[in-house]
Amino acid sequence: MAEEFEKLHPILNEITRTFTQLYERQKDVDTLEKLIKLEAILKVKLDEIQAVRAKVEND
Repeated sequence: MAEEFEKLHPILNEITRTFTQLYERQKDVDTLEKLIKLEAILKVKLDEIQAVRAKVEND
């Protein structure tokens, strides 16, 4: 049935495919933004841990 739809409505089929791809890509972009934010938080925590470790080793 999908092949029939593609043959009968090629433009509508392309529009549908494009919207689907954009939606799927947006989920990837959202995930990437969350990972970048998490990476920043982890870097701050790692810096704090390294600072404490250096202080303990110097005492």
